[in-house]
Amino acid sequence: MKLFADIEKSIERGFRKWTERVLGPAESNELLLVHRAILEEIEGRVETLAGGKRVFPYGRVIVTLVAADATRRARWQAALGEGGRLESGIREALEHTRCEKPRGMAVEVRSAETGAAPFSIEYLVETPPAAETPATVAAAAPETLSSPQAAPPSLPPGPAPTAPARLVVVKGKAEPGEFPLERARINLGRMAELTDAEQRIVRRNDVVFEEGADEVNATVSRRHAHIRREPDGYRLCDDESEFGTRVFRDGRSIEVPAGNRRGEKLRPGDEIYLGRACLRFEQ
Repeated sequence: MKLFADIEKSIERGFRKWTERVLGPAESNELLLVHRAILEEIEGRVETLAGGKRVFPYGRVIVTLVAADATRRARWQAALGEGGRLESGIREALEHTRCEKPRGMAVEVRSAETGAAPFSIEYLVETPPAAETPATVAAAAPETLSSPQAAPPSLPPGPAPTAPARLVVVKGKAEPGEFPLERARINLGRMAELTDAEQRIVRRNDVVFEEGADEVNATVSRRHAHIRREPDGYRLCDDESEFGTRVFRDGRSIEVPAGNRRGEKLRPGDEIYLGRACLRFEQ
């Protein structure tokens, strides 16, 4: 079952373009094969429940790249890890197939000098529900599945925020005017759906600034930014937009670095500028 088949090419096209520029064509081809194999293994962990509902039950995925050469290890880890490139590809593939994933799902990229295969993947399930008693939580150990080798399980993430925050459109023409941040990732940009040259959907925006509406909307990139819900709150990340992303807080402007997966942690009352358009973060 190739759930990801119709989106893999679009994900790989963008990944190849970046790696060829940084690593060169030969090394890019090698890493592309590893990237494809990782997506294929992730697909194999998707579970189909009664009624055809698809779920990816793992809240944390740790990918370890194996290479004897230290320089190659560093280059490959940077290529997949920096800017959340691998995480973005996995999220896009899961979202494209309407596959549900745990709130706050995270992908971490590591490297190792030796191993049985070019990479290994460790899968960690979510933490137990908060309603369980402390004794039950203490007794429950996170399930760990790895391929082909498992690393020691990491500590489970803390509880997610108790109530979702929301975005309110302050400047620019966007739909909806208010948007609750209930999902793990919220995409911000111009146009509802982005397609590749073959008219395949590669991204859906949740807060959509109208195409061609005015000069303010023109400064919002089609793939501008996203907000990620994490155990300790919400983070704003710029998706390498043309006019940049910044947060206005306490009388000062804070630039959000392009392509940095950590981004900027949001606080209630922050004004988020996508180019010249503006959203207010409320919680």
